[in-house]
This record gives sequence, C-alpha cells and structure tokens, in this order.
Amino acid sequence: MERKSIHWDLVEEILSRVPVKSVARLRSTSKEWNTLLKSGSFAKKHSANAPKESLTIMLLDSRVFLVKVNLHGIHDGFAPSVKVAGQFNLRDPFSKHSQVHIDNIYHCVEGLLLCTTNENRLLVVWNPCSGETKWIKPRESYTKFDDYALGYDNESSCKNYKILRMIRPASLLVNECEIYDFASDSWRVLVVTREWALSCRGMSMKGNSYWVAHDGTRIFLQSFDFSAERFQTLSLPHEFPYSSGATLSVDGEEQLCLFGSSSNNLDVWATTRPGSVMSWRKLLTVKGEFLFWHNMSFLADEQKKAVVCCNKYRRPAKSKCLDIVGENKHIQVDPLDGDSSCISSYCSVILNYVPSLLHI
Repeated sequence: MERKSIHWDLVEEILSRVPVKSVARLRSTSKEWNTLLKSGSFAKKHSANAPKESLTIMLLDSRVFLVKVNLHGIHDGFAPSVKVAGQFNLRDPFSKHSQVHIDNIYHCVEGLLLCTTNENRLLVVWNPCSGETKWIKPRESYTKFDDYALGYDNESSCKNYKILRMIRPASLLVNECEIYDFASDSWRVLVVTREWALSCRGMSMKGNSYWVAHDGTRIFLQSFDFSAERFQTLSLPHEFPYSSGATLSVDGEEQLCLFGSSSNNLDVWATTRPGSVMSWRKLLTVKGEFLFWHNMSFLADEQKKAVVCCNKYRRPAKSKCLDIVGENKHIQVDPLDGDSSCISSYCSVILNYVPSLLHI
C-alpha cells in the first residue's frame, strides 16, 4: 500500500506540470485519474506548477471557437491567417443535447468566461476547459443595456470571485450597480456616484477590471477594484479628446493593451507598470486607411508588430470578418474559410484566453 501511495504521489506531481489542454484530455484514462484531475487540491497544485498557455478564442455566430493565429511573415510578403482549431460547447443545463447560444463574452479571469446568453438573458460563468458552469439568476431582471465584469478579491486569503453588473439606462450616465458575490451566492446593490459612461468592453487583469470611459469632453481609463469595490480614474498614454476613439485588450493575464486614434494616427500601447499610476509604452503605429470604431475587439502581437481586429459591423455575406493590421499592412481574413458546416462567420469578440482547471 505504501509503494502504491508513493507511486500515485509521483503521478500527481508529474500531471501537475502538464499543460492544461493535455491534462483535460486525460480524464477519460480511468476513474482514479478523473477524480484526481477534477479535485480542487489538484487544480491549485496545477495552477502553481504547470506552464501558462495563451490561446485565442472567438465568438462566432453565438458559439465559442478556439482559433490559431499565424502572423509569420506579415511584413515580408507572406499571407497571415486565422483558422478555427476547435469549438467549446456550452450545454443547456436542462437539456444535455442542446447547445446554448451565447450573446456576449466578458473577459475571462484565470480560465473562466462570463457570458450572457440568448436564453432569457441568463448569466453563466463557464470554464470551457473543464466544462464546469455556474448559472446566475438576476436579483430582479437583466436588461440588454447591462454591462458586466468578472474579478476577484485580492485581499482575501482565498480568492472570492465577484461579478459587477452596471445597469445602463437610456441616458449616457450610469449610477446604478450590483455586485454578485460567489461566497454568499447573492446580489447586493452598490451605491456609487459617477459622471461618466463606458466607451468599450471591460478587460480583467489580476482580479480587477478596466474600461475606456468618457465624460463628454475627454476619454480616460476607468478601473474597478473588486477588493475595495470602488471605481478609480487612471491615466492613458496621453490626452485623448472625446472625438477620438480607444479600446482595450489584455495580453495573457499580465499586460493591458490600448488601441487608440488621435492626430490622424492609430497607435497601440501596452502597460509596463499596472497600478494606481499607469505607465505605458508604444507597441506600433498603424498607417494608411483603416476603419476604427468604438468598442472594437482586438489582439496585439508586439513581436510581429500587428493587431488582429474583429469587425462586428461587417456582415460575412459581403466581406471577411477579421482585419489583420500591421504598420504598413492591412488584409482581411475569414477564420471559417473552407468550412462548409458554418453558414456565416459573424464575429463579435476575439480574446486572449489562458485556460485553467480552476473550479467555480
């Protein structure tokens, strides 16, 4: 019995260092392995030991796809590409054979996705790698004007995940918020006083969330601290007038990226020191004609000096749904080219995704 225990400890140690995508496939090996790989203690050990993987996911026609981005040779005459490499299926909790249609994805935290769905506009927190879900009912009701963010309390000994719901009325200014606390499994009203509105979708980084916001005169960076449960205004790389546009992305889980227009240029910036005082450095400047719009979803590649953007206003029947833009390069691609099983490729979100075995 002792030798078997030592052997099993060694197996656990080895598996804790295997990338999460490979570990997920091993659950069908045996009942013992499945029990181990689904345990909370193994998830913590795996998070500490295994190398982090950075994947790309897209929301295409209400479904989440894993995509492979190849930007090799973009500046040397070669054709870059974005191709579908797999699909994550979100199952209806009341019908195992029915797939849920996703309306929107809010940036993931440690392998978790926060999604709104077409089915009665319910919220779901979903780990696509494990298939685990948590469906969240509203305190009263959800509306199509709501904005959401997923984060966690950095100051608690055990991470307490929370959801911020911002209820956006017909007017620009937003003053009503709610917090969903995973520990208490309940919503509560958050009293805030604000004189600004959001200009882009939120991005989560190290437990907190960030947006580009405006006050009708200028645009700036707005953050929400899930530990203190308060908003804070932060600096952008330079002064952006209200007439300009800017949107956010996250590289991995450590770096916030900004794509902004000003002075007839489109610039991509990255944070070098996230915190109460933001420090930025420029990654690239996009030259030539390119349609930039508020709330654009994009990914930046510093090494290749390029960004991949999804144009949710471009219908696939007329043109491609993704733009790959370099300093002096602009092409359009369709990740579903040649896939006859999909009728269209309407893309609304592209995200950097770091998978994990985290339990909800």
